Amino acid sequence: MRFRRSAAFVDADTAAAHAAARREAAAAEVERMRLMAQLDRERQDAAAEQARRRAIAEDEERQRRAAVRRRERAESSDRRRKARAAFAAKVRPALPLLLINGGAAYAQAAYAFSEIAPATWTVPPRLAFALAFALALESIAVYVQWHAHDALMLKAHATAASLRKAAWLIAAVVAAINYAHFADGIKPTAAAVAFALLSLLSPWLWGLHTRRAQHMQLLAEDSNLIDDAGVEFSPKRRRAFPIRSRMAERWSIEHNERDPRKAWEGYNTERAARRAAAGTNRTRAAWHALTGKPTPTPALRPVAVTGPAPAAEPAPEPVVVDQPTPVEPVAPAPVEPVVVERVTPRSLTAAQRVTAAHDAEPAATHERIADLARVSVSTVKRHRPRTGTGSPSGPNPAETPAYSGHLKAA
Repeated sequence: MRFRRSAAFVDADTAAAHAAARREAAAAEVERMRLMAQLDRERQDAAAEQARRRAIAEDEERQRRAAVRRRERAESSDRRRKARAAFAAKVRPALPLLLINGGAAYAQAAYAFSEIAPATWTVPPRLAFALAFALALESIAVYVQWHAHDALMLKAHATAASLRKAAWLIAAVVAAINYAHFADGIKPTAAAVAFALLSLLSPWLWGLHTRRAQHMQLLAEDSNLIDDAGVEFSPKRRRAFPIRSRMAERWSIEHNERDPRKAWEGYNTERAARRAAAGTNRTRAAWHALTGKPTPTPALRPVAVTGPAPAAEPAPEPVVVDQPTPVEPVAPAPVEPVVVERVTPRSLTAAQRVTAAHDAEPAATHERIADLARVSVSTVKRHRPRTGTGSPSGPNPAETPAYSGHLKAA
């Protein structure tokens, strides 16, 4: 049998210890529950923060992808727009050409359908034959002109020129065929002239397109490769000075001047200098002769002449009245180039030229004087001054004409 202690035997200290232990265990359990609850809350908060961050990241990714898609769509739209603009820029200049060639092809097709295609054929074969005939006939000149365009863009200028000539010849033949189709015999009709012009003007219009394309190519490479056609003056200046404006424009082309003011001033400066250097011309001399005014003597230009030097001019001897002074022979000087002013034949007569040449080289022979005065030897013998002894050289200083001083060497 088991023996139990009764409550009486349990002392108060043991009971108090047991109560304190139970309280501590309860408090520990409460603290544990509190910590577990706090841990659960922290876990929930972490999971919520992670979900929030994930949602934010997903939203940012969606926005980034949407922005990428918008940018791609914008770039694609821009590329398509640029492609359409480039295609329109290429087609726009060629559209009138295509219309003109289409009109000429229509004329050829209409004539082939009604006159060339066999009447026993049905409509579809006749229409196909007419279209093939028209396209073949009208595309010859266009094909040759396209090769000329390609050669010019490749800077093969000689090939392009020969191909353009061939295209013009072919277009003229096709225009004659079109004219013959719709003319009343040889009498022109409106349709004949119109369709012939459509075929004939095709190479010219293609040439305009080619020159524009070449101009754009040169601009893209280097603007200095384009030959500037000089300055462009205002219509008011051209009306006021038509001839001078034209000459100033030519001056600007020659001197590569693009400023209208500089071109105008440069040409007028050169014009004034040229007019001052020209001196008296024949028209002015004739005017002075008609009005009775003295004709000014033009300034003579020194000309270098190589050859035997003339003999040194002897010192003048005392002159006795009515008695000629004999001239002593002088030994010829060494051969040296001298500068002798030639006579201007426009302002002096033959006698004056001979006298002036004789004054320049008194000891020269008749042939030398004729060469200087540009006259014949007989003219020299007739007009050359002579000394008292009858010698052709060594004239009397007293007989030297006053105008011969203009011809002395500078």
